[in-house]
Amino acid sequence: MALTENKEDNDIFTKIREHYGEMSKTQRRIADYFLEHADVACFQSLKETAAAAQTTEATILKFCSRVGYDGFLQFKRELQEYIKLLMSPNEKIGFRIRTAQDNKHLLERVIETEKRCLDLTFNYLVPANLEAFASAIQEAKRVWVVGHRVSEAVARYLVVRLQQVGIRAAEVDVQNLYEAEQVAVHADQDDLFIIISFPYYASQTRALVEYLGQAGIKMVCITDRYSSPVAAYSSAVLVCNSDHEVFYNSITAAVSLVSVIAAYLVMANPEHFENYRSRIERFDENFLENDRKYQEEQQASRQRTAFHGDKLTQKI
Repeated sequence: MALTENKEDNDIFTKIREHYGEMSKTQRRIADYFLEHADVACFQSLKETAAAAQTTEATILKFCSRVGYDGFLQFKRELQEYIKLLMSPNEKIGFRIRTAQDNKHLLERVIETEKRCLDLTFNYLVPANLEAFASAIQEAKRVWVVGHRVSEAVARYLVVRLQQVGIRAAEVDVQNLYEAEQVAVHADQDDLFIIISFPYYASQTRALVEYLGQAGIKMVCITDRYSSPVAAYSSAVLVCNSDHEVFYNSITAAVSLVSVIAAYLVMANPEHFENYRSRIERFDENFLENDRKYQEEQQASRQRTAFHGDKLTQKI
């Protein structure tokens, strides 16, 4: 498996290429092996790697030091992390399962990663960004929430929470071209789109964001970094960590962030929330009363019909 795509300016393969011209013939053979067979090499022991690259263990160690790593284990971990970035979600699950054969503490790592997602998200949450995000929601006449695959779960939860605090919100299914088309074409300056997207950023979501941005429709987003493709047109960006030891993304921090957003909206405008709850209570009371009344009318009507049917049978 030859890997040539650069994911980071300072990734492991960039480091190898930077030193490639200064390497000896043997070191270049080792470099070529890692570049061409990274998906295999990231699972191998030092002894297996040396045999595959047709060199000695000591030479492999010198190579790792040459490209800036403190030993083979650090180099191997970096190689595994880089491979993980290039994988599809399903490939990553398989990768972690294979890696877990050498790691008895994977479950503990999963739990710690989930905790770290929350810590990183809220430790670096910018209050001004949260305020701008909430203000955009409050100022909008209609709020449309966009999510895809794993982000779709967050989008649905956000819609429920926004509706509970009195915001007119609905989800947009970007996989349904007709639905996305109708919502986008009829959107105006009073609308707000909330984009929720994590790597790999769905092409449908990015296409919708591009259109809305060019049309001048207001957007805010929840994503994993300020430089993500969906953040370019957003007036407010909330960043949350999405790392996971097994799956491609975790939505733990995003779901928690949604709860914070909803709570912030209530605290920012308690009068609006109380007014909305009063209207909900009046509706529920009126609806239940009328529903009970009409059910009783239908039941009485069925009884009269049954009675007349019995009389008709007796006459015959």
